[in-house]
Amino acid sequence: MRLIASFLFFFLTSVQVFAAEFDIYQSDYRPLQLALVVDAENAADADQRMLYQVVENDLSSSQSFKSIDPMAFIASPEDSRKQIDYGDWRIIGTDILALCHMRTSDTRVLVDIQVHDPFRNKQLISLTVEGSKSGMRILAHRVANQIYRASLGIPGYFTSHLLYVKKHGDSSDLVYMDQDGANRQSIGKNFTLLLSPDWSPDGRLVALNTYVGNHPRLEFFDLTSGKRTAFGDFKGLNSTPEFSPDGHYVAATLSHTGNSEIHIYDIKNNTWRQFTHNKGIDTTPTWSPDGKWLAFVSNRSGKPQIYRKALSGGKVELVSTTGNYNTSPVWSPTGDRIAMISLKSWSFAVATVRPDGSDIRYLATGKRIESPSWSPNGQMLLYSAEEHNIRRIYRVPSWGGKSEPITSPAIDASDPAWSRH
Repeated sequence: MRLIASFLFFFLTSVQVFAAEFDIYQSDYRPLQLALVVDAENAADADQRMLYQVVENDLSSSQSFKSIDPMAFIASPEDSRKQIDYGDWRIIGTDILALCHMRTSDTRVLVDIQVHDPFRNKQLISLTVEGSKSGMRILAHRVANQIYRASLGIPGYFTSHLLYVKKHGDSSDLVYMDQDGANRQSIGKNFTLLLSPDWSPDGRLVALNTYVGNHPRLEFFDLTSGKRTAFGDFKGLNSTPEFSPDGHYVAATLSHTGNSEIHIYDIKNNTWRQFTHNKGIDTTPTWSPDGKWLAFVSNRSGKPQIYRKALSGGKVELVSTTGNYNTSPVWSPTGDRIAMISLKSWSFAVATVRPDGSDIRYLATGKRIESPSWSPNGQMLLYSAEEHNIRRIYRVPSWGGKSEPITSPAIDASDPAWSRH
């Protein structure tokens, strides 16, 4: 929950959501019509089905592709492997043809991948991906990454992972899952309160805002051992940690100096330094991917807005120039946009804006929208929103698409965090 407590108190006790007042951004992008062909030799039918299902789900869920029903295919997999007649695929509207041929040995699986553009009569890639039989899902995600990159020229994100906070009664668990929802498990249990998880760049640690009794503190959680180590336990507020892109620092909100300010923690030297100096409330820092800027929330103008400041110093610059309430900034991995939560006429929205404040895009609205988080390639956003008094995790394409829930309405899920890779 990337918001400061004093901002939350007023809005969570007085805001009711009425009709949305946002112009939801929708791009004119048309999903690529995908013909996905998977065949196999010396492979179990279950493995072949899994490869097809995982790859198809990965690509379709990105909303960049729409799968063509295999019943519409004119050419057989065997014929296409021998000689591709692009006309057979153009006639059914195929933008991207992906041929995946699986070969297996006792312990290894190889998938030969060809990706073609029938309308340009062009082969985009031909390569082989290898993995173990015990890691079929991981191998399938790697295949999907290759098809995605070949088709769009952008790295895929299908081998990445998610964390979120599951609340039950008076306790919270830290939950891990693959980006498609598989391999879901509680890896940290029964926290008194748990907020704002953030992955280290190497994927080994998570920075957390936890509570001991009524006192907030900052901790590192080791994903391998489960060990918890406090690194911010000052009087007052300790909140909203985020790792720097190189993993050497953590920016966070501390108030022990007498006011809520952004501070930077040097992990190697175990030292803190104050970054902002203002009478207003400064909170929720986020790093630019080049590590040269921090964006953050401040009410120095009277209302919470997004600002940025160079690590080298200089003046603070206003980022959010539209609306009177903008919080929870998260800088895109590609550096070109900052996600945030906006409030307008008592309706919340997840939005993105360029770092100079231009080109704001509202992507989704809902009740109590919080905690945006970017996919590693900057093409998808996670966020939490409340529905029937239960918070759920949603995803929405950052370029404008359909918002979809990825957690069950049977659990209270919030504070999503996407791994860096």
